[in-house]
Amino acid sequence: MKKKNVFDSNFFQKHGHTMIIYGFLFALMLFVSLFNESFFTLGNLKNLLRSSMPLLMVGLGQTLIILTGGIDLSLGGIVALGNVVCVTLMDPDSPAGFLMPVAVTLLMGLACGACNGLMITKGRLAPIIVTIATTAVFDGLALLIMPKPGGSVHRAFARAMTRGLGGAAPLLLFLVVLFLIRRLTNHMPYGKALRAIGGSENAAYSTGIRVERVKLLAYTLAGLLCAIAGIFLSAQINSADATIGKNYAMNAITATVVGGTAMTGAVGDPLGTVAGVFIIAIINNMLNLFGVSSFYQFVCQGLILIVALSFSALRKKHS
Repeated sequence: MKKKNVFDSNFFQKHGHTMIIYGFLFALMLFVSLFNESFFTLGNLKNLLRSSMPLLMVGLGQTLIILTGGIDLSLGGIVALGNVVCVTLMDPDSPAGFLMPVAVTLLMGLACGACNGLMITKGRLAPIIVTIATTAVFDGLALLIMPKPGGSVHRAFARAMTRGLGGAAPLLLFLVVLFLIRRLTNHMPYGKALRAIGGSENAAYSTGIRVERVKLLAYTLAGLLCAIAGIFLSAQINSADATIGKNYAMNAITATVVGGTAMTGAVGDPLGTVAGVFIIAIINNMLNLFGVSSFYQFVCQGLILIVALSFSALRKKHS
């Protein structure tokens, strides 16, 4: 009996895009290192991870939702609201002054995500319409709480979150979250249900999958991940800004699609999203290195999204 080769056509069909995107990421890193000799230093890689952490969290949340065939444009609003709530409640002078704000922020993220999920599942409303509306609500609440940037963060908490364990704290947080999300989507019945719904919601329902419950949990978990992003941002910038989440939703969609998740749902891997986030971060760093205006960076991100969507459509047509 022939041994099954793990590198057969089925393997490449499942993981081919992820392998390609990581190959592109490594090539991009090599290219940038030609212009920046310190790019591959440990300190620079730590900085890259720290700066990418919020988008990594939001991107993983967006991946869960897109796998169901939905979309969430309010994730940036949840990030901003989380940042503002966390800093507003923070007591910098108390030894444990960060515990209650962090707990409240996490609960707030769960509530915001669940609110989106309930309106989409119970209200039978289109995800894009619901999340456009809730974006305005979340952004408005953030501005109501803190009209101007400000506030202060518990110093020990900020240091632990961004530079704790010799600078490894962000890496450990990222690895734990990635492991849990990938385990959920790729190795558990819930992940199969997510993909089944993304493939055909009616077919999934007919097979006994609790469609509403699965979708509600996806939006709720996305809200939680955005709250984590807001908390990390609080520690990173040592303050709060109600407009800080402005570009996160679209950047997360770009990273998710670049990473191989199909906008039509069902197909995708959180590992690919991680590569997509780092590609966006490195390209932005490269443009900054070359002195390119931030306006052109938005143009570049838009072009990246168009190319990724085109590639995804061609791949789907070919398969």
